[in-house]
Amino acid sequence: YSIMFQSGIPYHETGTFKSHRTFLPDDEYGIALDNLVKGCTDILLLSPCGQKIFTGRRCVQPQPDWWFMGGRIFPGETPIQSCQRLLRRELGLDISNERFIAVCAQAFAFGMREQAPKDHGTTDTQFCYKVQLLNEEEVEKVMLDENEYSESEWKLPSEIIEGNYHPALKFAVGNMLAGNVLEEMEKKVEEEGGGSDEEIAALAREFLKKRKEVDEVLKTSKDYKLVSKELDYETTVNSRY
Repeated sequence: YSIMFQSGIPYHETGTFKSHRTFLPDDEYGIALDNLVKGCTDILLLSPCGQKIFTGRRCVQPQPDWWFMGGRIFPGETPIQSCQRLLRRELGLDISNERFIAVCAQAFAFGMREQAPKDHGTTDTQFCYKVQLLNEEEVEKVMLDENEYSESEWKLPSEIIEGNYHPALKFAVGNMLAGNVLEEMEKKVEEEGGGSDEEIAALAREFLKKRKEVDEVLKTSKDYKLVSKELDYETTVNSRY
């Protein structure tokens, strides 16, 4: 089951934590990647109408293909603070806390990475959120780092679910669509009168249908083929719970 029923992803600070993060030279960072699983936050960035998702096509390892916006969590950051920093860095956006809605959590193992030795790969855990932009002014601020991304597109959720995209991206989009129905059901219950039993039942059935569709994504993961002409790299994915 997904985490979409949670109000958010809690951050528990026991005692007083002070970050001692420091820059690691490439060789030391490579050793760290061999021994640690990185925590990451990624974002499904929605258009002001809420109908399209912003995606970037990465041109570096890992995952040199269409992907989320996001990256590594720094020590001492809450997941939302990490998202805020990454959106400022990658897209030039300043987004307030309450606009982040938790979508799902996933884990990754990539066979390649950007740091030497590249074929040692890297492993991540992901907290995924969605954020809907408010207006065209925010849309115009969106700018990607050309050193990491070769192109970008606003895509319909159906394009991602039905197309040749990484199962992790499909999984997140599927969870978002199911979560949208759950949000609609919650609003219906909270409105004056609480909605009719028929309305709530119909939304509950739709939610369960979409949640089951998320599981189907993992069953078809081997259909995805990653092809990066820039890096002369091809591979496939094996997804499972």
